[in-house]
Amino acid sequence: MMARRVPYPIPLLVFFLWLPELLLATTPAPLPGFQGIPWGSVLAELSQFVLVEPDGRVDIYEYKEGPPQFANEPVEFIRLYAIDTQFARVMIRYRSEETHNRIKQALESEFGKIQHNRGSMIRGLNQEYSWRLEETEISLSYRGLGERGLLMIQSRILAPRFLELLSDHTH
Repeated sequence: MMARRVPYPIPLLVFFLWLPELLLATTPAPLPGFQGIPWGSVLAELSQFVLVEPDGRVDIYEYKEGPPQFANEPVEFIRLYAIDTQFARVMIRYRSEETHNRIKQALESEFGKIQHNRGSMIRGLNQEYSWRLEETEISLSYRGLGERGLLMIQSRILAPRFLELLSDHTH
């Protein structure tokens, strides 16, 4: 007489029953934003920032402490923009090709390979790079003449408000 075979071993069946819970228990992805500050935050409520350009509609903040750094590189400035009190954009300006290469490398390691847009330059005097994530857009521009770079990280949801503000002033 033959013994009845169970189609799947019991431990494997238990694993598949627990799989959805195991997947949900993984480390959550970081919130969209900049250095742990979610888009839409009220920067005026955060103690590490100082308001440097109050405008009412668009307020600009900088870090209170120390010389500014990004990707462990010294930069000229890091400015955080809030529109209607909501954190929506970061602008980082830097100098030198060496700093540019390190910042570009840090961005690629965190957000993946550079997305080349039609007509964008990846070599030469003017270089442009971009990453388009679900809620964040990152643009990196570098001008070889003068060795100046500008990195802009912004919320894809809140940043269009800056364009609305421009259209109010162009008529």
